[in-house]
Amino acid sequence: MDQREQYQEQLQAFTRQHRAGHWSGSFAQFMEQVLPMAPCQFVRSSHQYIWDMLGWSGQQDEHGRLRCKLFADELYGIDAALARVADYFKAAAAGSEVGRRLLLLLGPPSGGKSTLVIRLKRGLEEYSHTDAGALFGIAGCPVHESPLHLVPHTMRPGFRETYGVDLAGELCPHCRMRLEHELSGDFLRMPVERIFISEAGRSGVGTYAPHDPNTADIADLVGSVDLSKVAEYGDEGDPRAWSWSGAVYAASRGMLEMIEILKAKREFL
Repeated sequence: MDQREQYQEQLQAFTRQHRAGHWSGSFAQFMEQVLPMAPCQFVRSSHQYIWDMLGWSGQQDEHGRLRCKLFADELYGIDAALARVADYFKAAAAGSEVGRRLLLLLGPPSGGKSTLVIRLKRGLEEYSHTDAGALFGIAGCPVHESPLHLVPHTMRPGFRETYGVDLAGELCPHCRMRLEHELSGDFLRMPVERIFISEAGRSGVGTYAPHDPNTADIADLVGSVDLSKVAEYGDEGDPRAWSWSGAVYAASRGMLEMIEILKAKREFL
């Protein structure tokens, strides 16, 4: 078999792998068919998800430090910086205060900052297609809401006793409005689907790069009122009348890259 045939087989195997994991159903079906397989996997925060992705793509050396294959062929001579990045995600995944901070990459041009972020994005995209990295969200939700946020607060202690994990997080305004107006409060009927991280698909990865730091518009981050929908719903405060096009919403459940953000005006920051 020549090299071309081998490569064509690899392409076919890749498409089979990426096509096999699609799933959709109601929240009741998700609770019955999907959740019991790995409850801990479906309550992970974004930091925990990225830390698990780094562990999936690497291995520990003799000193107990994580060596990520994700960076091995792209970044050289910055092992100390990569170790600090890994330590950030490790601490944030453990629930420390570090998870409330931004990760700021500073360095000279051609120092590997952009390459590091690109490799993280590609790693997340690939990891989301694996069984260990499976993510599920409410179908049609602009922020890819975790379906477990549908569980009412009064029933979450029972969830912890049943599945051995804690639930944290609130239902987004968009899904809460859908639940009340379209499903009459019956959250078991809410549609759920498996989601895959994709920068091009604006799912789990957001990128913000102001064209002009002096005219940076906050709407590029968090969206704005969609005037075409205000007439339909009659209220600017209705979540369905909001344009959920900001980079922050695209990054939900994953990561947000903000390029040259420190050059923006103080008021924007």
